[in-house]
Amino acid sequence: MRDRRPSSLFVLLALAPFFLLSCQSAPPARSTPEPSAPSGASAPAVSDDVHPRKVIVVSLDGASADTLRQLHDEGALNAGGFERFYREGQVAERMVPVNPTITAVNHISLVTGYPPAQTGIVSNRFHAAGAPFLETANGFAAPIATETLWEALPRQGKRVGVVTWPGADATVTRRTANWGMVWPEKALRPAAFVSLSRSDWSRLPAPHPLGRGIDSRSPILRAVAVVGTEGYGREFELAAVDRTDDGKENYDSIVPLVPGSHIYMRPGEWARVPCQNPTGDRRIGSTFCWIKLLSLDPALGSARVYFNALYANEVYPLTLQMSMGEKELVWPGPPDDHSLQESWAGRPGIDLATWSEQSERFVSFFGSSLRIAAGRGDWDLILGYIPSIDEAGHTLLLSEPSQPGYSVEKRDAFAAARRKVWQSVDRELASLLKSVDLATTAVVVVSDHGMAPVHSRLDADVLLRDKGVLTAGADGKPAAGTRAYSIAAGGIAHVYVDPAAPDRERLIGDLKKFLAGWKADGKRPIAQVLTRREAAPLGLDHPNSGDLILFAADGYAFGSGGLPEGTAIAPTRPYGMHGYPNTDPRMASIYLAIGGGLAPGSAGTLRSTDVAGKVARWLGIEKPRPTVE
Repeated sequence: MRDRRPSSLFVLLALAPFFLLSCQSAPPARSTPEPSAPSGASAPAVSDDVHPRKVIVVSLDGASADTLRQLHDEGALNAGGFERFYREGQVAERMVPVNPTITAVNHISLVTGYPPAQTGIVSNRFHAAGAPFLETANGFAAPIATETLWEALPRQGKRVGVVTWPGADATVTRRTANWGMVWPEKALRPAAFVSLSRSDWSRLPAPHPLGRGIDSRSPILRAVAVVGTEGYGREFELAAVDRTDDGKENYDSIVPLVPGSHIYMRPGEWARVPCQNPTGDRRIGSTFCWIKLLSLDPALGSARVYFNALYANEVYPLTLQMSMGEKELVWPGPPDDHSLQESWAGRPGIDLATWSEQSERFVSFFGSSLRIAAGRGDWDLILGYIPSIDEAGHTLLLSEPSQPGYSVEKRDAFAAARRKVWQSVDRELASLLKSVDLATTAVVVVSDHGMAPVHSRLDADVLLRDKGVLTAGADGKPAAGTRAYSIAAGGIAHVYVDPAAPDRERLIGDLKKFLAGWKADGKRPIAQVLTRREAAPLGLDHPNSGDLILFAADGYAFGSGGLPEGTAIAPTRPYGMHGYPNTDPRMASIYLAIGGGLAPGSAGTLRSTDVAGKVARWLGIEKPRPTVE
């Protein structure tokens, strides 16, 4: 899911002053699985009974085993990353994720070796047992009932670095590694569009200290773009220039008036410029702003400029922060899904090319950060994370005519864009493998789940309201008087029934029958309804799980937002989703390993709960403990 983990500002450390200006074809059809565990993992065809001195584990969120195999067989991944694993390392046929096939759940199982029935992390968001009835917990931040690798290693005298692994957010000691980078809680300034008309431009005052030496055949004109409103906004001076020697006044470029050499932006081009912050927050001092000129009328009747969202690195300790500053490496933020979807709706937004450029920049940032981290000497294990394949799957998995907005042209364009994301990751993996000593270091690449195309959003809370067990507040959320409500996560939803309800057991039974039999347009969007006890074979019988656990039918995904309009079914905004049972082959994740003495060959079929034990065995330590004090 797109839910992101929170972070703590106490890990933010400012740079020293001299760094202040220094960042698929259609998947197979799915049949509804019975509530049983997947078939047992096969024994790997090669031995991994070795002891590398160091291990790097990189998670590629949302990377499907089927998609990796398809792209590899087509020869689409030729940068030397994935191919090197196939040639010199171990590649699993598939890795079976735990249920539900959700980001927070599986990342915690990957680093603990335990299913959600033991970790207590049962979804990206859930209701924690014993908490007030309508209170929800964030799966990326909730207490983990078992030990993690970043706890097990220091307990045994070894060191761990983390590059935004979900769950290691440095908010408390149990979630903090020896050093690391944290996913920023939010943008310091959101992305913004600025539209300028002819009346916004005037002659550049002469002399202007930042306008000296600008090349223009027509008078240089100046406009001010106001970006942001509070704290992290600023005024950007822009100069319009004409670099075409045709004797006509045809403005073809814009130059941001900032210190340093001039950057001439033609339509479709980006510029990276230093950001100054009027509030004096020193975190901004090391941050650059990305600006793109989307369009420019030669007569300056209109100009559209896009300002990327502004972020700051959240890194600890100061030495790692400084290493990133020396490389001018600053968190660029994920691609702007909202603005892309706005453009599809005919409103101001970005095009697919701009989204793809943002995605490539994000992948490059993670790759560079991993290489800087690997260059440190103070680690035995690095846990790294690259989210971009998941982002592309959610936003661009348009593959079936039943999906809203489908056309053959869009399908092919989106498939090409998803492939480009995989290729960007391929290049970064190749660079990482070249940067480490594979004689002593094992590099492992995993994922948390795959992805499936969806066409409709199902809001179970609307059904519960219609059943008379949910009271909606003015904010469109469950309110006082509610006896049952749901928490959605793509292919799965947990339904919680008030433990104080006098008719609780009867109500659970009634709701199970009602939800299992509910139809829309003659179809059953809910494929399975299980009680918590019935979900035990799926590893979901933890008290944090719902009293009822729902799995969506093929093409449907649970979501929220339907209560204000009373609409249970609506066209879905994301095109791809996960959270379906791990028996669905599209949910299968990936496992690749190389180096550190590992013999090349097939790794067979693994489970995500195998990874933590492998890492611990390779490092010669005890695996994470099943409980914590």
